[in-house]
Amino acid sequence: MNMLTVRGLHKRFGEHEVVKGVDLDVRQGEVVVIIGPSGSGKSTFIRCLNSLEVPSAGTVVVGAGDSVDAGDRKALARLREDVGMVFQDYTLFPHMTVMANMTLAPIKLKRMSKADAQAHALALLDRVGLRHKADGYPSELSGGQQQRVAIVRALAMKPRLLLFDEPTSALDPETVGEVLNVMKGLAAEGMTMIVVTHEMGFAREVADRVVFFEGGKIVETGPPAHLFSTPQHPRTRQFLQSVLH
Repeated sequence: MNMLTVRGLHKRFGEHEVVKGVDLDVRQGEVVVIIGPSGSGKSTFIRCLNSLEVPSAGTVVVGAGDSVDAGDRKALARLREDVGMVFQDYTLFPHMTVMANMTLAPIKLKRMSKADAQAHALALLDRVGLRHKADGYPSELSGGQQQRVAIVRALAMKPRLLLFDEPTSALDPETVGEVLNVMKGLAAEGMTMIVVTHEMGFAREVADRVVFFEGGKIVETGPPAHLFSTPQHPRTRQFLQSVLH
């Protein structure tokens, strides 16, 4: 079963077309890693999947649902409950505790009781070794800790699909591993994930499929063992040679 079906996705900013007619299917439980040079449209594409950027044309369907009209606010809210997003810059509210950051959306959007939302948040913080930080503020956490909180904050909404937009790019090298380990654990548990990243080791180890993006289009896609060892497209080969050597 497809968890995500994308057909003919375009995104324009004025006269500039950033995403140019992308089709993509993602199966339930699949981990798809998107790689490519800066400016190739990867981040814009992934932001279109939960309408943080409204597509200029095309359809995005999650599960067996209908495509979402950007003008339908209720449908957009349902989409964002189903599709969680983790950004490169954490996006935690600095004036709120870790617990408050994690429980705000479940209480407001899912109508969870405060007690249930807090219990769920503590269980998630346990998973990433940060229960002891529940009453702390983002400024008291390292970058890696903030990103782990951002991941479990997304999980607090119980999404069906989780998107990651370069989640380690703002981190110090020493803290990258702790975030990637959380993501590896999610993949092992069967979470459907789409990850835009420059972490080629993660792509090799965790991805079911790697997608190479260039010029707003998917140039090549395949299992990591094939794409990294025997890329078919000259541009894919050129890119991998530059980042792997």
